[in-house]
This record gives sequence, C-alpha cells and structure tokens, in this order.
Amino acid sequence: MAAGEGRSQLRSAVLARAWQRIPDVEVLSAADGGPLTRTIKKIIDPLVIRTAARPRLGRPLLDPAAAAEVTELLLADSARLRAAAAWFTHLKRQRRALRITAGNVQDVCFPLAYELATGFGMPDSSAPERAATTLREWHGEDGAAGVDQVSRYLADPQRAADLTAELRRRWAAVPNASPAAFVTLLEAVADGFTDEAWQKLADSPAGHAFGLALRQPGGTAVLTRAVREISGLPTPDLGLQRGERTAVPPLSQRDETGNGLLERSIERRVRATLRRVDGQNAVADLVDEELKRAAAGFGLELPVLATCFVLGVVLAPALRPLDGPAPGDLPDFAQRLNAQVAREGYVLYARRALAGSTPLTTQPDAEILRELREFAKRFLARLWARLHGFDVSGEVPDDFRDLLTGVVRSTSLDLRTKVRRALVAGLPRLEAAS
Repeated sequence: MAAGEGRSQLRSAVLARAWQRIPDVEVLSAADGGPLTRTIKKIIDPLVIRTAARPRLGRPLLDPAAAAEVTELLLADSARLRAAAAWFTHLKRQRRALRITAGNVQDVCFPLAYELATGFGMPDSSAPERAATTLREWHGEDGAAGVDQVSRYLADPQRAADLTAELRRRWAAVPNASPAAFVTLLEAVADGFTDEAWQKLADSPAGHAFGLALRQPGGTAVLTRAVREISGLPTPDLGLQRGERTAVPPLSQRDETGNGLLERSIERRVRATLRRVDGQNAVADLVDEELKRAAAGFGLELPVLATCFVLGVVLAPALRPLDGPAPGDLPDFAQRLNAQVAREGYVLYARRALAGSTPLTTQPDAEILRELREFAKRFLARLWARLHGFDVSGEVPDDFRDLLTGVVRSTSLDLRTKVRRALVAGLPRLEAAS
C-alpha cells in the first residue's frame, strides 16, 4: 500500500506531490518545489480545482477519494499550467516595460497568465505584444488600475448627485418585515444545523428581515434580543455599523466615517467587485449593481446569502477563544465553531500566558488580546466578503455548514500567523517572568 493510501492526508501535501510531477512551472513554485501560496489562491483553487463549486476538495484534510480527485484535476491541467507559467514570465516583463505598479504582480498576473494559457496555449512570437495588450486592457489604456476608473466615474459632481439620490430612493423603497418570527428557525439551525432545519431557514426571508430591521430606530436591539434568546450571550461590537441603526452608505470611499461592514461606500464595494469579474464589465453597470445590492438587507441581494449572514451574526458572539470552551447551554453548532478556534495551540498559549487568572506577565500584550477578543468581528468581516463574492457571481455555496466552518478556520489561520509572530517577539520577556 502506498504511503498515505487509505487514510486522510494534508491537502498541502497532496498538492505538493502532484505539483512536483508537472514540469516547467518553476515561476509558480515555492523553494520546496510545491506551488506558491498565491498560485494556490489565484490559480489552483479558483480555476483548476474550483473549490467554490467543490468545497470538499478545499478542506485542509482530504480523505483518500478527495485526495485522488485533487491530484487528478491538477495533473489533467498540467499542459495549461505549464503554459500559464510561460505566460507569467511575459506578463511580468511587459508590466515592468509599461511601468505598471498598481496591484501585486502575482495577484494580477497569475490569473491573467492562466487566462492567456486557456485562450492561446503556449506563448509564441506574438506573446510580448499580446501580454502588453492584456495588461493595458486590465489596468486601463493609460496604465491606471480599474479602481481608478471607478474613482473617476464617481468623481463627476452631477453623476455623483444623481447616484446618491438613486441610492437613497432604493434604500427607502425596500419594504420592512418583522424578523421576530424567524428567531425559532435561527435557533434550530444554530443548535443542530440539520438539513431540514437549514432548509426551513433558507426558504424564509429571515436574512433580509433582520438586515432591514437594523435600519430602523433601535435596530441593534432586534439583533441583541435574537442573540440573547438563542445563546443567552450579550452581543459585543460586531463591526456592522456605527450607531443603533444602519446609515445609508456614502457613494465615495473618502466619505466613509467608520469601518462598519454595512456602511461601506459604494466605491469600496465596487472595488471589491472588480476582483471578481472578468474586467470587461462597464463601470456604470457595476455601480448600478452595487446600488441595488446595497439597498437589500445586509447589503446582499440573494435572500439565502443574507440569511446565512444573519445566522453568522447570531453565532458570532459565541466565538470567544480566550474564554476557552463554550458553556454547555450554548447551541451545539456554536459550541463546535468556538471549539475549533479555542483548541488552537496559539490560543491555548495566549490564554495561559497572557489572559489567565495568573498571567506570566503583569503587562500582557494588549494587541494580541485585542485581536483574539475581536475574533467575532473579524469572522463576520470575512463571512460578509465571501457572501458578497457569491452575490456578485449570482451563485450560492454548495454547503453552508462548510462555508461557516471554513470562514472560522481561515479567520483563525490569519490570526495565528500574526499572534504567533507577536508571541515569539515577546517570548524572552515571558520566559523571564516565569
């Protein structure tokens, strides 16, 4: 029996073994011969394996069948990946010649290289000109990034006034609905997350109802009551909005007055959209789509995505890794999500060394503790961004349980690197104190 056969394997190891069987992809590879992290993020996951449609192939631990499928998909695309590596070299060279500095070169050029490989195969003598043309189309003929095109479009005073009026009209025209009737449905999913419970919630207008209720006077109290009924927990600052009700988002990013998820400017939302579309969409169309999306509850047009977000909102207060295991009377799914973070090694160390009843130092790292105490806020920011991406594409996840679990995991991994770096820097002081 081959090594690893018959038992689950780390996804990173599966990718590395398959990748090393593909020749001539060094520019997309790390020093150890496996794919670069950005190669996975920008090419392998979204374009080759398509983890959005196959979430089970994106899990950190793959069962034998999933590992075999990932390997097969990667090797089946080896010719195009070799061509993408060759195109990346041309794109990088032409980007330098055109003096384009906007965006990270790998973030921009990896997907473009794969696109060129798909359309033209291996580059030939026309490659330099084709690469330069592609870059000009992506960044704009004058070398400005697409985000600058959005800024210029919104900068026209008359257009800005018209768009602002249109946004306010749409914002006021959305009918309100009472969310109280949906608390029981939310509680059933937060507890067991059975297929039947989720389907009942998904078929309801719960998400939009709660999102629109936040726009009314005392809007935050509606969510606070729902959280307390479901988990018995107080609701921390979740970063949704500045005050007790959601304000109409500004048109321009410079007019933002805070970091509230639901009060992000239309400009910032369109900039996020630009990363998810093919680059050929007219700016006017993208802005109009975001005006329509912003007017919906929680700023998400598809009802099931808004419902997933409100479920995330009522689960978020339970994500308190510094407090250890969640109380036994919390809903089961909320307990599982919190346990996923609380058992991380870096969290256990931070809790013991910095935040326990007898911390190792009288001056614990306030930044580390703040990062961990604001886990719920960070989780919701990432969840909203993921759901907004689905909304832009008009798609929905195959499994919302996997989505929520995956967002908790990715939020934890992001914090792990940051917190570990701070802990290592402060280790001598902690060791001296102990």
